[in-house]
Amino acid sequence: MNRMSTTFRWPALALAAALIAGSTMVRAGKCKFYPDDPLTSDPESQDASRVKAQDIDPAYAGWQVIRGAGDRTPRRALNVNSMDEVPNSSWFTNRIGSRPLSTDEIARGPDRSAGPAEGRWTVVAGKSDGVTPGLQLKDSLGQRYFVKFDPPANPEMASGAEVISTRILYALGYHVPENDIATLHREDLVIGEGATFKGPDDRVAPLTPDDIDRVLRHAARRPDGSYRIVAGRALAGIPVGPFRYEGTRPDDPNDIVPHEHRRELRGLRVFAAWLNHVDTKAQNSLDTLVAIGPRTIVRHHLIDFGSTLGSGGVAPLARRDGHEYAFDKRVTILSMVTLGLYVPPWQRIRYPNLPSVGRIEADHFQPENWKPTLPNPAFQNVRPDDAFWAAERVMAFSDEAIKAVVQAARLSDPRAATYLADVLIKRRDRIGRTWLAAVNPVVRPFVNDSGVLTFRNAASDAGVATPPAEYRVRWAAYDNATGATTPSGHEERYAEAQIPLPTTLASGTEYLMAEIRTIHPEYPAWRTPVRLFFRRTGNDTWTAVGLERLPDGI
Repeated sequence: MNRMSTTFRWPALALAAALIAGSTMVRAGKCKFYPDDPLTSDPESQDASRVKAQDIDPAYAGWQVIRGAGDRTPRRALNVNSMDEVPNSSWFTNRIGSRPLSTDEIARGPDRSAGPAEGRWTVVAGKSDGVTPGLQLKDSLGQRYFVKFDPPANPEMASGAEVISTRILYALGYHVPENDIATLHREDLVIGEGATFKGPDDRVAPLTPDDIDRVLRHAARRPDGSYRIVAGRALAGIPVGPFRYEGTRPDDPNDIVPHEHRRELRGLRVFAAWLNHVDTKAQNSLDTLVAIGPRTIVRHHLIDFGSTLGSGGVAPLARRDGHEYAFDKRVTILSMVTLGLYVPPWQRIRYPNLPSVGRIEADHFQPENWKPTLPNPAFQNVRPDDAFWAAERVMAFSDEAIKAVVQAARLSDPRAATYLADVLIKRRDRIGRTWLAAVNPVVRPFVNDSGVLTFRNAASDAGVATPPAEYRVRWAAYDNATGATTPSGHEERYAEAQIPLPTTLASGTEYLMAEIRTIHPEYPAWRTPVRLFFRRTGNDTWTAVGLERLPDGI
């Protein structure tokens, strides 16, 4: 078993050796389960204060992912705990799907402040490079914000996408910036001492009023002369550059799991498909050094969501976005063979005339075929169990929560808000039907005081599949030291998820294992057994300590 707590007790060198050898990361002669299983937090125990800022060249990074960077060995995610879940860490915090979240919590997202203070803005820096020009400002209380604008032809589009995607990704568990919709007037801007401006040629010079005006000329302006902005609060800590979706950061002693084998980065492919987040490159991430008690660790953030939903930042997404990579061999060959007559199906999709929405729809959405602009090494390693984990969280968003998040974008056209909410709901449901039903959907095992095992069926609970015909269960005593099993009788059949423990077996062992196959005529994959492990915690009490949904090598 790929045991996360074992992983992090190993020195980084031993982990590297295990990866090279293709090992399952279990030390020979050691227990499968430890007293602290299942781990709920990643024990990032090393001080990372010596981490230095790094830059990633976009052109080089793009070439690397196109040529196939990252380890593609088929294996279970390396950072899951014994219950096949992702522990809390500097990468991810379990929220929706793990604990109840109110609609208000989801709609508020990461915001913990009232947003920018009223009054004058001090311009600290500006830029005309990147997808969207922007300014760094300090509000009247001295809080720093990164400010972006909407394109003139699509007012509210990029800012709305930023706010909606930020809140959804936060609820899903990622570290993201606080951001708010705010109003800016040109006369409220004053240039701060030492303010600089970075041009498209990467040259940095003292900021002038003309630089500010150039940025504003590319921004949507309201009839009253004001500008709608999305103000992103500066992240806590010291910025040290982006992270990659493959490999590890060599100067971070806690970063020992290759990023392409982290479930929260693999599962991001499902979330990105839902939100049409095509721009999942390294440059849209940011690591910061933060103090946690006596230690300093690296916290990993996702940033910049102006190119999500139907927005491409400065214009609507291209028709190709989400359907093909920027360099797609298959489409290139088809075009050559047909002498340019091949018309991809996505060219024929019609979108509503809603400038604040851009190009996103749900009727032609095929989650399994969705693609970002560039190949993503972590996305390419997604297994059915990774996608199942992510789809559970997507399906945890109620219709009301999705509508509330869309309302947080403050779109002035009610048709746009209604359309966006409907699209997100439909895309959510397609993700559930695609990935919740792709594997045996047994979840949340529990043995009650009467010695009866209960569990849930995630697919039927979400309404994406009908209840199964039956469950087939085979019990065994499990030896935690050797991994040996002692089966108890034959496979038994149950119409409901109410399964009594075998009393003769349970009376003389510390660990029990149950293999559960789910029988449904429409879903043959459900016959692959889920293995559940239980540890005795009292005379007649048992606690679930292990869940294995799929074996390695799939």
